[in-house]
Amino acid sequence: MESLRMVLICTISLIDISSYYNACHHLKQQKTRRDQLNLLYCFITLPPQLSFRKIMPSTISDFYQDKSVLVIGSTSFVGKVLLEKLLRCCSNIDKIYCLVYTTSTSSNSSIKSSTSTTVTTTTTIDDCFDELCTSKLFDRVRRSNPKFYEKLIPIDIDTILNKDEKQQEQDEEKFRLLRDNIDVCFYLAANSYDFDEQNLKQMIQTNVIDLKSILSFLKTCTKLKSIVYLSSIYANIDCPYIDETIYPCPIDPLKLIDALSWMDNEMIELATPKLIGTKPNTFTFSHWLAETVLSNQKLTLPPVSIVRVSMIGSAWKEPYPGWVEKSNGLSELFISSSRGYLRSMKGDSHAILDIVPVDIPVNLLIVAAWQKYKQQQTSTIENSHNDISIYHCTSSGLNPFHWQEMESFFTEFSKRIPYEGAFRRPNLTITSHSLLHDSYVFFSHLIPAYLADFGLRLLGKKPRIVDLYKHIHKILLSLESFTIKGELQCSYDSINALRSLMQQHEHGNNDDRDEFYFDIRSLHWPTYIESYLIGTKRYILNEDLNSINVAQRHLRNLRNIRWLCNTIIVVMLWRIFIAKTPAARNIWFFILNFVAKFVKFFKISSAMRT
Repeated sequence: MESLRMVLICTISLIDISSYYNACHHLKQQKTRRDQLNLLYCFITLPPQLSFRKIMPSTISDFYQDKSVLVIGSTSFVGKVLLEKLLRCCSNIDKIYCLVYTTSTSSNSSIKSSTSTTVTTTTTIDDCFDELCTSKLFDRVRRSNPKFYEKLIPIDIDTILNKDEKQQEQDEEKFRLLRDNIDVCFYLAANSYDFDEQNLKQMIQTNVIDLKSILSFLKTCTKLKSIVYLSSIYANIDCPYIDETIYPCPIDPLKLIDALSWMDNEMIELATPKLIGTKPNTFTFSHWLAETVLSNQKLTLPPVSIVRVSMIGSAWKEPYPGWVEKSNGLSELFISSSRGYLRSMKGDSHAILDIVPVDIPVNLLIVAAWQKYKQQQTSTIENSHNDISIYHCTSSGLNPFHWQEMESFFTEFSKRIPYEGAFRRPNLTITSHSLLHDSYVFFSHLIPAYLADFGLRLLGKKPRIVDLYKHIHKILLSLESFTIKGELQCSYDSINALRSLMQQHEHGNNDDRDEFYFDIRSLHWPTYIESYLIGTKRYILNEDLNSINVAQRHLRNLRNIRWLCNTIIVVMLWRIFIAKTPAARNIWFFILNFVAKFVKFFKISSAMRT
């Protein structure tokens, strides 16, 4: 026992923390009572200068030193920001293995380019990471480390998913590379809401079947210390109060997978409403199932943490204020509203818009992995690491922001920072009355759309505005379950405890809290919405900020056209419906006489002054 104690002291004095942790882990695996008592004795009798608190990594970035990280979903919006954060703030990280899908993807570019074309592309790993490494996102990393891309190891996700035996033999080397090296795993796949992918079978394939295959692989990883899964708070949107626990799905995921395997699309479409029950869509239902799968397998997995996030928006501070990349969800609403297409939206203006800047969940993911490993090292309770830690990353209960505020801020900022090629002047109205919303849609959406397409046909161009509005209405219909919902009542005990843990760990040093911030309470919403609009204009639409004067002139022309059209409509209605009566005719002549006298008086006054 004394020799073991001396080995531990020597190991710590050489600051070989990884060797120390490996020794502790080896002793924890021993099942005898004597070995456990030996380990406890060694901790108690350590010299004061070698206390356990001092042997922990001094900062979060120290924890990631020489670690190998696996990121599943690295090409998603959150995944790319996570890669940038790890490379910039944890510069001593060893390798980041990025699992990439290489299947064909379809994207609708109707709002972004004002056309309704659907583009289908097949992305290879080399194409994906060539584009990734040359992105503006990594400019700050590139300045400090021009060869940062050497730490990124792209790997086809089919390496660990189920496939034929011949392919398994070809990928055996990559499989062993991952199995023997990764220390931390971030699972971010399918974390963003896709309005074009609502087929239940596809969502189950992405969020449940692929998850089960990857979890089977993670069980074989010898060095894996922490798994962090990015889920959605809307997976439990039908609960009046969302606690930090997993609500098991009554449907067995395995039986559902077997049933969907022999159903055709028509049968799946008919069965979907019955299967998802009170869930608003297949996205939330599939995440509910995914959390159930994690709960069922937690005893055989390394320590697991779940971060439940609401709607993800542009960056608050990092990598750049307003940074946004993928044009979907709120970004598409901002673009369509700023260009004057979207005039009415159904929802409760007093409800809360639960949006979280992308850098908040990214920092929380990084800190959650560190916390889980720290908990595993300091816990004295056997098998305590099998408990899943759940963090709610939302804004409704910490820093609420209402749709009514967003409506006023948006109208103000979109006129101050207009987008190029506006269809009409920005003017968004949010109402919960179905009849009022339908009338707005008919008069402000459909009539202008058909008139615009009629004009395009006269000019010999392809009509596109009606199809664009169909895409906008599809987004609005998908968002109704989220916009009508009031405040999300959920628990924040874990995230408050994590914030307190960071304060205790730093001993007065605020570096970690400033570097890996996740406290949304200090976010100023008007400033954030303004930076969001600027980021959408700059990073999605690729518009030059110096051309704002041209866009403002275009808005003024649209205002003059609107006034002229309204005047013509009023005159026509007057002449058709009102001016036929003698009394209306006398009023009409009186108004014309009054206007003529006013103009004459104005000319005389101007001549006398000169």
